[in-house]
Amino acid sequence: MPSEKRLAPRCELNRPVRLRWTDPAGRECSALAHVQNLGRRGMGVTLRERLAPGSFVHLREKDLQLVGTAVVRYQEDRRGLYYIGIEFCGGMLTPHEILETYQRA
Repeated sequence: MPSEKRLAPRCELNRPVRLRWTDPAGRECSALAHVQNLGRRGMGVTLRERLAPGSFVHLREKDLQLVGTAVVRYQEDRRGLYYIGIEFCGGMLTPHEILETYQRA
């Protein structure tokens, strides 16, 4: 089993979140992604769009208290969907209270 590279543990989650980004042609894009796991410093989502590592995405999710920018660190093809690992930028962190709520559920 490969060693864990994440800086903080993540909890399993299955809920939608809206992502916004600018594509390589300079167009503003938006899509609904499904959160697979969530941690203090990032999350894993599945999305129908391919986002290259290094791309920036913008988040605004009221229930998870996520507002800000994240960078794509990982992308993997999964049968028509893409699993994308993103790391939150700057001061954006998932509050401990949110993570504790989902870990108990």
